[in-house]
Amino acid sequence: MLAEAEAAIVKRVEAILAPFEVTIAPFPGDSDQQPKPGRKGMILIGYKRSRHRVTSIQPMTVEIIAEFELSLQLKDLRTHRGAYPLLDAVRYAITGLIPLKGPLSKCYPVQEGFIKTDDSVWYYAMVVAVAMMQIEGQQPYTAADIDYLTRDPALGVRPYNATQIQVAVRRSRVDDLPDNVVDRTFVVIESVPTGLMDFSDSGASQYIEIL
Repeated sequence: MLAEAEAAIVKRVEAILAPFEVTIAPFPGDSDQQPKPGRKGMILIGYKRSRHRVTSIQPMTVEIIAEFELSLQLKDLRTHRGAYPLLDAVRYAITGLIPLKGPLSKCYPVQEGFIKTDDSVWYYAMVVAVAMMQIEGQQPYTAADIDYLTRDPALGVRPYNATQIQVAVRRSRVDDLPDNVVDRTFVVIESVPTGLMDFSDSGASQYIEIL
């Protein structure tokens, strides 16, 4: 899911920053092969690290806060201010992005700042994070839709709702077994476009009856 999230971030930044004509790409596998930015500048995007937190043990559920770094490199012989519009545009593009279908949150900026200057190139870095969820035995994440990734963030709302249904089978007291013990748990997760789950206009309601 990290590779898919990174690809989604790259696509969104490419779409929003197209007018800047900036080179945008994932970090190269070999640091020695990293190209120098052209006159328009360059943005490299890559996975940085994750923090994990257990939220449930039945089933084992782990919240993952994944962080991705965006390295902004701008060659400007006169002033560092050429990086400011790029930083603003990248922050605008990333804030609220949902890079995958599945039970996760929107991207948000964590930190940004100046790194260094080298051979008339100004280096800035921005770190963005997204909260994901890893559930025991499940791989619910799929790539987000391309049309959503290329839309202006101001036009979009959350494109996917994650619906989770959890059913537990319990057994009553038998011999020396304690009563009300969870015997087995089933979890079903399905993500669908928001529009397909909007019943506010029709007044319809949904319910699940378990016998």
